[in-house]
Amino acid sequence: MLASLLDSLFMIFPARTVALTVLIVSLVAASGLAIGSIKFKGLTLGIPGVMFTGLIFGRWIGKDNLDPNIMAFVRDFGLILFVYAVGVQVGPGFLASLRKRGLPLNLMAATIVLLGAAIAVGFAYLFPSVLDIRAAAGLFAGATTNAPALGSATEALKSVVGPGAPLADATRQTLPAFAIAYPFGLVGVIVAMVLLRFVFRIDPQTEADALEAAERAEKSVVAAMNIELKNANFNGMALGRIPALKRSHVVVSRVRQGDAVHVARPHTKVALGDVLLAVGPPTELEDFRLLVGDESKVDLRTVPSDITTRKVLVTHAHALGQTIDELDLPARLGVGVTRVSRAEVEFTAVGNFRLQFGDRVHMVGQSEDLDAAAREMGDSVRALNVPRLLPIFVGIALGVTLGMLPSPWKFGLPAAVKLGLAAGPMIIAIILARIGRIGPMIWYMPHATSSMLRELGIVLFLIAVGLQAGDGFFDALRTNLGLYWLGLGAAVTLVPLLLVGFAAKAFFKVGYLHTCGLLCGAMTSPSLAFTHTMTASEAPAVAFATVYPLTMIMRVLVAQLIILIFQ
Repeated sequence: MLASLLDSLFMIFPARTVALTVLIVSLVAASGLAIGSIKFKGLTLGIPGVMFTGLIFGRWIGKDNLDPNIMAFVRDFGLILFVYAVGVQVGPGFLASLRKRGLPLNLMAATIVLLGAAIAVGFAYLFPSVLDIRAAAGLFAGATTNAPALGSATEALKSVVGPGAPLADATRQTLPAFAIAYPFGLVGVIVAMVLLRFVFRIDPQTEADALEAAERAEKSVVAAMNIELKNANFNGMALGRIPALKRSHVVVSRVRQGDAVHVARPHTKVALGDVLLAVGPPTELEDFRLLVGDESKVDLRTVPSDITTRKVLVTHAHALGQTIDELDLPARLGVGVTRVSRAEVEFTAVGNFRLQFGDRVHMVGQSEDLDAAAREMGDSVRALNVPRLLPIFVGIALGVTLGMLPSPWKFGLPAAVKLGLAAGPMIIAIILARIGRIGPMIWYMPHATSSMLRELGIVLFLIAVGLQAGDGFFDALRTNLGLYWLGLGAAVTLVPLLLVGFAAKAFFKVGYLHTCGLLCGAMTSPSLAFTHTMTASEAPAVAFATVYPLTMIMRVLVAQLIILIFQ
């Protein structure tokens, strides 16, 4: 019946045509995403479902009946979209993730990556009859559920085999090994988390409650305080000359002089008995009060006046990259800036604070002055949500160019090292997202756009992998080769996770929830969702985000080096 159905399909859609290839890609995407959305005990297969349906369609249709040029484009362009969107997402916080608390976590995550690569390569030398180095590269990528690593290994194979050799022959074992190792790569992270919880007898919710209490105690929020000036040393002094304001994160937004309330400006001279509305971290506010005077019972925010407040979005090119001092809004427009909200975190608007696209600025002033300031800042919700296609394609072009540039040094390798279509666009995206703006180019990408590009890219890439690996996947499963690959892939997944997980908990005293995030981030694994079944704490997500950028880049580069060094 399946054979007759296939014959009927080829009558309408001839083999190796664009129409047939697009049809199959679409059917794989629709069926795979539908299967991936089915929940089982709170867990879903998710986007990887398209790869498994691709394996079935690839076996049924046969990859030779699909247009090879279209399939190559779907695979490579999907990979580019995915890594570029990931780079834009992690770029602003990439350097911050390597500092202070993030450094030990990143070192442990890097150890997981290198251990996995060493085990995969070691297996290729220990068991050469069942695993060559090309299959080992696929095993490394699949056991760590990292599709960009597979793309990087494929790019390296192109360099090794030369332009004349068909890539399908070069990846004959790489793609099936990836597909066979992938399922346990998803499950293995969960197994490691459960084993750590059992061995160390951890109650995740108790730990989450303790972390939340500690964060509440340490968290420095932006607060406000009304202070009556009683220090005679500051009598008649302009606000901009008060040393305590220059050295701290405290900002004065309003001043009551007599019965009148004014917007605070650097040249505003204060006198004994004036009431200042100060904004800043609680500890610094208290220090400022001790220097200036006493807390007043009068709240200037409730005193009737023509002064009001407004939150304004930074969307105009003129304001981007400017500091609060450079904008000079109090002197030019009579508008005070007290706070800046960025990614749901509030900062005091000190003079050297530099604005980025999408910041929400808290302003104080008269209505007409606030209107003028809002026009200058942009304050456009539409601009915030509109995807900018020009910067996206410029960024992709720069990334592909960087990825294709050969290194001037071969280091004794059979081919020049290239970043490839995986690492090149990702590195450029991280750099551009970190810079934020170059001339008229704004590299900010709305979250909805970033998510769409990321998911579309990984869906296209996994569809191509599934369709091209179908024959080899099922052939390997019918023999002992598939079982060998499955077992070896499980070792590549579990051994690094358990070794580093136990060391993190037992020797480095990393909390269990942060260890879970570390393991998921080091594997760039969607299994992070499993932590939500244990607790609603964001601690695993924080650790995941801390190590994700570095490990993603490392996996992409290491997969390429496995081929270039050991092939």
